[in-house]
Amino acid sequence: MKAEKEIRKSKSKRGFKAGIGTAAAFIFAVGVAANASPSFAYAMSDVPVMGSIVKVVTLGKYENKDGGYEIKVNTPQIEGLIDEETQEKLNEVFKDQAQSVIAAFEQDVKELKEEFGDETVHMGIEYNYDIKTNTDDILAIDTYTFFASGSSNSVHNYYTINKHTGEIYTLEGLFKDGADYVTPISDYIKKEMARRNAEEGGMFWVEDDEYVEGFDKIADDQNFYINSDGNIVICFAKYEVAAGAQGVPEFVIPDEVVADIIK
Repeated sequence: MKAEKEIRKSKSKRGFKAGIGTAAAFIFAVGVAANASPSFAYAMSDVPVMGSIVKVVTLGKYENKDGGYEIKVNTPQIEGLIDEETQEKLNEVFKDQAQSVIAAFEQDVKELKEEFGDETVHMGIEYNYDIKTNTDDILAIDTYTFFASGSSNSVHNYYTINKHTGEIYTLEGLFKDGADYVTPISDYIKKEMARRNAEEGGMFWVEDDEYVEGFDKIADDQNFYINSDGNIVICFAKYEVAAGAQGVPEFVIPDEVVADIIK
């Protein structure tokens, strides 16, 4: 039991970014900078889509295997947005992410070979994407980097785009000016974590103990996307608010939680 708690301590949210590898850490920096930047939160046009088809395709694939070192990269490209400037900016972000992962992977391999020589070392990395929502109004895409070397981790960056206006939503931008959205969302998530622990055998860190910090509140710019029902889905990284077996937790926020403050 003590050993298990030590593992929980070492992989708590205070250090979940540690140990994910140069490539994954690099993609985290690239993705967050793009997703949180105010310059990405604007509406270029109020013109409806007018029947245009917005889709996400794979721009290019890159694979390489060198002994125990392996990388796979699938770069997304958005097509069909009426706001071509937003589309171009996002596609550049995705290409930058992919190129950063490849460059950092190559650097990792070089350093590991220098340290371990011909000894077999296993390290794998994948850069890919997942379409979370694709309705008449909303496109939500998750670009992620999965890193495995002994243990595993992943870094996710979420982008929710209004197809009609070209706006890339920020969490703060969904709410009325000056509204406290952090408190009601955080309070709901705490209750939901406790429920999942009690009813589903969840492993969420709801309260502080000797080894881990309990979940307190979401960040102002917490990862999120809007699902096909129009609900906000709050996303956490692996090890951020729960044991690793919980994976990458998501919480769908009911309408009534934010009804008074949503725009």
